[in-house]
Amino acid sequence: MTEFLDTFRGSVNTWECDEVGHMNVQFYVARASDAAFYLRHALSLSPSRVRAEGRAMVALEEHIRFHRELRAGDIMHMRSRPVELRDKTMVSFHELFNSATGETSATVVALSGHFDLESRKLIPWPEEARAAAAPFAGPLPPHAEPRSVPRETRLPAKRLEDVGDFIEIYRGAVMPWECDDFGHMNSRFYMARFSDGAGHLWQAIGFDKPTMLAKRRGTVVLELRLNYLREVRSGAMLVVKSTLTRVEGRTLTFVHYMFDAETGEAVATGEVIAIMLDLDARKSVAFTDEERARLMPHVRALA
Repeated sequence: MTEFLDTFRGSVNTWECDEVGHMNVQFYVARASDAAFYLRHALSLSPSRVRAEGRAMVALEEHIRFHRELRAGDIMHMRSRPVELRDKTMVSFHELFNSATGETSATVVALSGHFDLESRKLIPWPEEARAAAAPFAGPLPPHAEPRSVPRETRLPAKRLEDVGDFIEIYRGAVMPWECDDFGHMNSRFYMARFSDGAGHLWQAIGFDKPTMLAKRRGTVVLELRLNYLREVRSGAMLVVKSTLTRVEGRTLTFVHYMFDAETGEAVATGEVIAIMLDLDARKSVAFTDEERARLMPHVRALA
């Protein structure tokens, strides 16, 4: 049987949890980012070689399924492996576990690129990396396969001026401490902006936080795909515009577009499946007819 790599071990801090009482989605992305260091090392791309040879790995896409909650104080660990090395890219798999129960908390399928740090372009993998990956490579397990959000696809291309009818959920700038040693914003902080802005989105579609909390309701992400389209450097000004695209059963589908406010170019997108959560029972709840009627005018078809 193909061995997995141990790529992360730690615990959930209180400050990593949101108002719903569990670890916020940005920190799942952060754990996958942490794991990538050990995966790179297994492919003979250690930190010292990254510095000496000027090549690294960059995230191009991440597909995440959230299987079970992690709460403050929970201990967790991650294991990873390559799934497929292509010419210049790699598909890899990360699985985050609750270490106390052994249950899967989340699965992450990542598409990464072999990146030249000087030219800022993707380059072919050397044979050395392919040989190093072989002992660990294996297929994607069924529980990591997409359910409602497909992998390796992109939302329609848009510029900032194309989304005037979308809801602005974030406006701000990139700080130096949000960037990694490859000189660009770390993947966690893309997800952080989508997550931090979500309250503005819910407010705009008729679900303000005080009313929801009074009803003991929260919102939970079940599945998402992040596409990293362009590098974002320290000092960049960012705007996120979002919209609701589907209401089906108990689930809602949102899309997020992150733009460089100076150029108007899209730098990242996200497609998200979310539900309403009963904060006491920790189970999904159905939308009432009145709530569904409030939601439908906000649905936008993506052209």
